[in-house]
Amino acid sequence: MEREEHFGATDARDVTAPIGTPDNPSDAILTLPNLITFARVALIPVFLWLALAVKNIGAAWVVGFTLGSTDWIDGRVARRLHQVSKLGISIDPFFDRLAVAAAAWVLIARHLAPLWAIVLVLARDGLLLAMLPLLNARDLPRPSVTQVGKAGSFGVMWAFGLFLAAAITNPSTQWIRVCAWLAFYPGIALSYLAAFDYARTVLRALRAQKPRPAAG
Repeated sequence: MEREEHFGATDARDVTAPIGTPDNPSDAILTLPNLITFARVALIPVFLWLALAVKNIGAAWVVGFTLGSTDWIDGRVARRLHQVSKLGISIDPFFDRLAVAAAAWVLIARHLAPLWAIVLVLARDGLLLAMLPLLNARDLPRPSVTQVGKAGSFGVMWAFGLFLAAAITNPSTQWIRVCAWLAFYPGIALSYLAAFDYARTVLRALRAQKPRPAAG
């Protein structure tokens, strides 16, 4: 998978590039990086079960940390083995957003972070995902990842992890919560800055697209 903070990979394809490279993804499904991604996704219900049913925040944090810290592995394996696939590129953003939603659910249900902070993150992700049907319907490429977007996603995910880590002890470890806020504020600011840049790119592409001729 090409895990870099993004809501979709670009649709550009170079048929002269080797198959399985980022410029020419393959049609394969059962690739090693795809299997790694599905294995990581399988950890999401385990994370939710530990945090919400068993109410073992420490164990849930370990699973969540494993889920987040291995996020780069599938992309590295895909590029190294020339196993970049269309499936991997298309499902990666969805699974990333699913992981974010699971973490948000736990933080809200266990009252580990303010609701407004979680809503800010989910609203931004929803905005980006809402663009995809429009782009697909108009046959437009999806905006490519930016360094600002990567940094924003990194900060937000660290904040989520630290909010969870602070709750391992009772009462919560306050210095860890402070670190969570220090990660959250710049992370959410950069995330929205990147989102507005993506939206501007999409609007420019829509304006530049020539109207399709009427049928008949």
